[in-house]
Amino acid sequence: MRAEEVAFLEEARSWRQQCVLVLTRAKPQGPLDNATSKVIKAIDDVAEAVTGDRRTFYQRDATTPGTALPPVKWRTVE
Repeated sequence: MRAEEVAFLEEARSWRQQCVLVLTRAKPQGPLDNATSKVIKAIDDVAEAVTGDRRTFYQRDATTPGTALPPVKWRTVE
């Protein structure tokens, strides 16, 4: 990926995050909700065109750290 594409995707990520914040305050199915959802869809379309994956900006699934965590001493309350 070229430097211009990387920079553009970083800007698009920022725009998408702002749109998600707007959606948290917009009236469901209202004009702002509908317009903002279309902007998010367009940003995802651009991500797909650049990276081949429209889920580029989606939140990653939570994973367990496995053995990366140090052992924890559990205290049982009875």
